[in-house]
Amino acid sequence: MPNMMRYVLVLVVIAAILAGCGPTAAPEPVTEPTTATEAQPTEPPAEPTAVSEPAEPEPAALKSIIIQQGANDPHSIDPQQAIDARDMTLTSHLFPSVTIQDAETNDIEPGMASGWEVSDDGLVYTFHLLENVPWVRYNPDTDAVEEVTDESGSVRYVTAADFVYGFTRALDPATASPAAYILAPYVQGGVEFNAGTGTAEDLGLRAVDDYTFEVTAPEKVGFALGIYSIINARATPQWAVEDSAEVWTEPENIATYGPYALKSWEHEASMTFVKNPFWPGSEGIRQPMIDEIVHRFIDEAVGLRDYEAGTLSVTTVPSDQIARLQSDAVLSEQLMIVPGQCTQAWGFNATKAPFDNVHIRRAFNYAVDRETLVRDVLGGGEIPAAFFTPPSITLAPAGTDAVAQGVYFDAAKAQEELQLGLTDLGLASAADLPAITVEFGTSPVLSAVAQALQTMWQQTLDVQVELSQIDNTVYWSKQEQDPGQIFRAGWCPDYNDTNNYMADVYRSDSIYNYGHWTHPDYDPLVDEARVETDAATRLELYTQAEILLNVDDAGTMSLYYPVVAQLTQPNVERTHSINGAQAFWDWDVTE
Repeated sequence: MPNMMRYVLVLVVIAAILAGCGPTAAPEPVTEPTTATEAQPTEPPAEPTAVSEPAEPEPAALKSIIIQQGANDPHSIDPQQAIDARDMTLTSHLFPSVTIQDAETNDIEPGMASGWEVSDDGLVYTFHLLENVPWVRYNPDTDAVEEVTDESGSVRYVTAADFVYGFTRALDPATASPAAYILAPYVQGGVEFNAGTGTAEDLGLRAVDDYTFEVTAPEKVGFALGIYSIINARATPQWAVEDSAEVWTEPENIATYGPYALKSWEHEASMTFVKNPFWPGSEGIRQPMIDEIVHRFIDEAVGLRDYEAGTLSVTTVPSDQIARLQSDAVLSEQLMIVPGQCTQAWGFNATKAPFDNVHIRRAFNYAVDRETLVRDVLGGGEIPAAFFTPPSITLAPAGTDAVAQGVYFDAAKAQEELQLGLTDLGLASAADLPAITVEFGTSPVLSAVAQALQTMWQQTLDVQVELSQIDNTVYWSKQEQDPGQIFRAGWCPDYNDTNNYMADVYRSDSIYNYGHWTHPDYDPLVDEARVETDAATRLELYTQAEILLNVDDAGTMSLYYPVVAQLTQPNVERTHSINGAQAFWDWDVTE
């Protein structure tokens, strides 16, 4: 990543000199004459030149930006309650993890850890923390970020015990952390503790000293560093949590330690971050150059309007506006479209007819023209998906030559599979299939995709489906309990490894396997891949799993990989994240 740390100190000294006067040499000393001749008269001495005092340097102008950050409040900035990419962006600036993924390369770099070691057996991870990093809080009375002190007046520093507490709190069933299921299998005793059958004392977590802590895993895996840096595995101020309970994340109560501090939070409207002068900087999380960031909670349409009016620095662009912006001579230069790490897929409920039949699932999958979908319906640069795991994820088959083995539109195969399915079910024609309903949440994009799928299935298979758009809150609750025959089932990563897509979503016992799809060969493949240490072998195993999931057994319909389209004002120098979490510490503002 280019180093954007540029600090320039300008010193200005002004001297006012009388008009017409320049510097003169000092007069030579006058000696007594050696003869009796009279001294010649001299010019009277000049008046002393007035010199002004050096001017006080003007304070540097504060660097600030205003960003569209999605409609409504974030889910949470409590590290153990945060869940999505926006939550990750905000919490990472307040509560850095031990390691961090570079926003543009996905390389693992030091975050709060200055370094780490892994034991020879691959089970014990020892993290060495940056020392003397204080907990801080913004003080509105002084308009400054200040160190937090304890009852004795001593500064509270971030210690190994704070990380042990954060990990433990994430796994505690009483916390109900939404990502506990990710962390639990990779901490000794974590699964049992999270299930309520174990104790905190049995966890593989230990503070060696003030700035060193250990995490012991139950098995060796190649992606543990990513696991130990997920959104919920952060140092957390136990004293603040216990003192303020559910309101501890409000500005007046919160204590943080990252490159930014929370200045204000106007709920459902905005959140303001200010630079933390006490953050020392690390290899992966540098000292920020922007002094203040205002996150406005507005949707993309409002954000685009305000951006074009000049009141926003950065905004995400609605997909239906991308073509217009690309044709604009000025705005096209400010538009950046970046591949993300999410997948938009639509799932089959394998327990509900007719999708309990593999041939019917295959028929519907082959009947989807993904190229037409992204070009004519979405039109925002989206990438057709042959596999469930997007190309930017580590060890994703979608980023290899194996992509040719994925699922594609094939009308002949779709019709062939439909006939095989009808034969299995003892039906004469597609008209005899049970009524089929497609369920999805409230979104213009989802509605457009659903209508396109409806048309494709009718044209290729002569099958009629009904569309059911459900309020988002109700929709997700329904998916957890009783998903429809076909339902929207996308995924964004919790950590950078294909295991997060293959095992965490579609393993038979996953809580996110809403369609209850299973295959006897699938779990052994992803289980073997999880513990395999050779990258090439892992990739081959995941490729086999992807072909089984997407093609052979059609456990899902992977449709496309979304992209992130953003407008950025010319005076903002920035990185463009591929993992969804923006690194504002790498951003700068020019004149």
